[in-house]
Amino acid sequence: MKWNNRIIILFCLVTALLAGCTTEEPYVSSAVIKDTQNAIESDTVDGMVEREQLEQVYVYVCGHVNNPGVYRLEQDARICDALELAGGVSGDGAGEALNQAEHVTDGQTLYVPGIQDMVKHTEESTEDGLLDINSAEKEDLLALPGIGESKADTILAYRSEHGPFNKIEDLMNIPGIKEGVFQKIKPYIKVS
Repeated sequence: MKWNNRIIILFCLVTALLAGCTTEEPYVSSAVIKDTQNAIESDTVDGMVEREQLEQVYVYVCGHVNNPGVYRLEQDARICDALELAGGVSGDGAGEALNQAEHVTDGQTLYVPGIQDMVKHTEESTEDGLLDINSAEKEDLLALPGIGESKADTILAYRSEHGPFNKIEDLMNIPGIKEGVFQKIKPYIKVS
């Protein structure tokens, strides 16, 4: 009887093993597995690169800084960070002309005027200390907070094409100068 039990147990084991061997698993080429892994890795890398690009801005820092140029910063960076990348304000620069706590924006020009520019601006201002935007030159406009070279050029071009401004609010007719920029410079300007 012992042999019969052993034969039955052996028969069950062999049957179980054979049943396991006949189960077919789908054949998947190693090339398909590799392509799938590469696609997943590629999507992950592309997603990271896209996200990284969206989180960065480029700013042109010029004027009285030690290393003028275009710099890449994090999206939430501030003007002081851009100035630091540009080697800081040069000895003859007037860094206080910029609100260094302000966030930078993509494509922004940060012009640091010179101390002499600020002195000239102060001397040319009237007794009330306000800049007349109808007679201001580019250097004067650059001394205003939020006004870079391109906005200064645009103001001058608009003024030469349309004539003098009737009121300071007319600045908001210029592309790129909307309520936010206007509110920054409003306390410093006038028309006559």
